[in-house]
Amino acid sequence: MKVGIDLGTTYSTVARYDRKTSRTEIINNLFEKELTPSVICFLENGEILIGEDAKDMQAGGAGTIAASFKRGMGDNSFTVEANGKVYTAEELSAMLLKKLISDAEAKTGEKIDSVVITVPAYFNDFQRTATIRAGEACGVKVLKIINEPTAAAISYGYSKESDKTVLVYDLGGGTFDVTMVRINKGNIQVMGTDGNHILGGKDWDAAIVKFVCEQFVEEFGVDPREDEPTKNELIVASENYKKVLTKTDSVTIQIKYEGYSGKYTLTRNQFDMRTQFLLNATKDVCMKLLDDIGKTWDDIDEILLVGGSTRMPQVPKFLNMISGKPVIDHADTDLAVAKGAAITSELYCSTSTGVREKQVTDVTAHSLGVLAESPGGDRYINEVMIKRNSKVPSSVRKAFKIAPGNMTDIIEVYTLQGESKIPLDCYVLARVIISGFYNSGDGATIDIEYNYDENGVVKVSAFQDGERLEVYSESVPDDIAWMGDKPESRSTGAPIAKNVVLCIDLSRSMRNSLDEVRNVVRDFALSVADENTKLGLIGFGDKVGIIRDMTSDPNTIVSALDGLKVNVYGRGTDASPFGTAATMLSNRPGGKMIVILTDGIWGKRDFAVSEALNCKNSNIAVVGVGIGEADVAFLKQLSTVEEGAMYTTLDRLGETFSTIARALNSGSMGMRESAEGSARLGSAEVRARLR
Repeated sequence: MKVGIDLGTTYSTVARYDRKTSRTEIINNLFEKELTPSVICFLENGEILIGEDAKDMQAGGAGTIAASFKRGMGDNSFTVEANGKVYTAEELSAMLLKKLISDAEAKTGEKIDSVVITVPAYFNDFQRTATIRAGEACGVKVLKIINEPTAAAISYGYSKESDKTVLVYDLGGGTFDVTMVRINKGNIQVMGTDGNHILGGKDWDAAIVKFVCEQFVEEFGVDPREDEPTKNELIVASENYKKVLTKTDSVTIQIKYEGYSGKYTLTRNQFDMRTQFLLNATKDVCMKLLDDIGKTWDDIDEILLVGGSTRMPQVPKFLNMISGKPVIDHADTDLAVAKGAAITSELYCSTSTGVREKQVTDVTAHSLGVLAESPGGDRYINEVMIKRNSKVPSSVRKAFKIAPGNMTDIIEVYTLQGESKIPLDCYVLARVIISGFYNSGDGATIDIEYNYDENGVVKVSAFQDGERLEVYSESVPDDIAWMGDKPESRSTGAPIAKNVVLCIDLSRSMRNSLDEVRNVVRDFALSVADENTKLGLIGFGDKVGIIRDMTSDPNTIVSALDGLKVNVYGRGTDASPFGTAATMLSNRPGGKMIVILTDGIWGKRDFAVSEALNCKNSNIAVVGVGIGEADVAFLKQLSTVEEGAMYTTLDRLGETFSTIARALNSGSMGMRESAEGSARLGSAEVRARLR
């Protein structure tokens, strides 16, 4: 039996295509429910619970809980430790998939041998290949992985004979994707896609947790979030409170902690106001997609809602307001992705089902490039080979010339995924070694071919005179900071000096978050500390103050953090710290970065953006980290590097700063000269390292 599996952040679903009725059907789990919680619980006695049982344990604060691990797919630094064993997101996903498959087999009495698994459209190569490996670890054949919005569009448009352009707005529990598709007589043509893989319904839940805990702290002076089991109970309960607010105008929330009991009312209007910034973040993604593919709202006939989080009344209201288009809500909001995957699984069956008569074309969400030298040879750049939103499968072949006199028989190619010209602002996917070519020393030409297969997974091939060459992959070195240097400087081995100024919003709005902020920034300072790294600390509000000047002693920063207080620099956020931070960084050798941490709305925005641009022109990277009610669009204006605008929740602030620390330690995050121009592939230099 072939099935489609929606492997979700919060819930997962299994569906199959019934050839007799030509309809898709959901295979309920053993609890007779269509949706299975994507939760795993490790009990102290060694027992492992998955799904409904694990969700119950999470609500009760028992055991070690693994949830939302889909967000960590492809990232080996994301781990969960339980009973002396460490699990990656890929291993956790394999455990969940195995449970889904075994339950479906028990329910139907049939053996599942093949699956189609869905992924967020914005998943990169690491995340896609990790998903495939997780499926294969269950002993089944992974026929295909398919983008979630595409699967939803297939489910929605498969039986329709209409001709329309649809924007699929997919807001799940942990990820957000937006995809424009053309539906014509049941055929699906994806025109473009974009997304944010760390934005989803969990962030709306976190807003509820923040609201009630702030009330509790104000009333009793203690924070329930400081206790892990209590926090887990609140997270689970907040999802239910959110669902209540989809049907009623208010919800009453009771918290008991350390002998205190608080009861608070959250109205739908309050909830909508507190989460407006999250809706604005989805709007930013929509507008970016439309701009990238040269379309406007006028080119869309209707908006299709997908994902359980779109049931919040604020979502269709918001979309209708910004687009003026009909917003389509349907019974399969939670199930459309799994049903589309089930239909896709039939593409691999005989033509007697009739499914093959329908055509589905998808696109890639990320550009694919090669590490190259700029025309003048003074810097490395990402030379894009396949542009984002190209149809998949897709391939591009370009020539690499070996200069006369160079007797090399090995070529090293670095594969990059991302839109920035600056290599270290992209994902460095792989180091590929090409050998077996003929080189007499008189000059030779090697054709390098980049491919996106139908799963959006990257493959690299090489040819000489039409003959395929040997290609194999080696691990990417831990230290890739040299990609930010001039090409001739790579062999020096000299460490790169790094200078970072941390600018912390100390306005009144930070009062309930300051303790966690202090702990996270302390851990960050200690994690990046070495003799080549200097840190400075600034506080700002209505004024700006230098708390600690540049120092290579992290303990000096830690000591300063212990003394942080809100309102010292005013209650609001009218001042911009960029000018002061730039002065601290001036005349210092090496890379320079400013990290802004804020939780509110700034006053003089235009001035702050202007100062941030001045920093960029001075080769100072700016990374904006927002929590609370921070404006994501404004953070993007401030940030000077791709993916440099990081909105997160207070609970995940540590993860965000860990990402920045890893990037710093590898020489990433834009701490280098900006790269312009492009390499002359086919006629000059590709950075395919000769050795």
